[in-house]
Amino acid sequence: MLRPLLFALACLLPLPAAAQDVGAATRALSAMWRPIAGAATLEAACAGAIQEMDALEAALPPVLTPESLERVRALRGILVVPTEAPDLVYFFPDMTMPWFASGIGVVAVVDEAEGFLGVRDAGGNDIALQLGTGDGHPLLRVRTPQGQVLNFVGCASTAGA
Repeated sequence: MLRPLLFALACLLPLPAAAQDVGAATRALSAMWRPIAGAATLEAACAGAIQEMDALEAALPPVLTPESLERVRALRGILVVPTEAPDLVYFFPDMTMPWFASGIGVVAVVDEAEGFLGVRDAGGNDIALQLGTGDGHPLLRVRTPQGQVLNFVGCASTAGA
């Protein structure tokens, strides 16, 4: 049952060379990312992602400030929403990632060929990410401050949001 998931993780490939700038990287990053640890399939990991995005949008405070956004958290995974600036995105990680501050963050391309990105979150924390694909799905690796690697599947794009 875990075979498709393991295959997808083994096939994590970097973004194609076409992702040459931070704008392309942030568009690729802009999605609802669900954790894949323990999920039987990538599709199972994505179950309910659209409904969660809608619920999170409905829960946004009426006045968006750094202080009001820091309390907004995804239920499971990380919601990444683009802004008009190519290097700025909103991050809404779930409560299992207290080291990742909700709110606006800055994205920089570290290594285009390998899909490595650097993020400075709303709290000033530097976080390493790697975008890729596996088994036809967008995948994301996040390195925690403790060095643990968390794996996510992109369930729904927010780039058109």
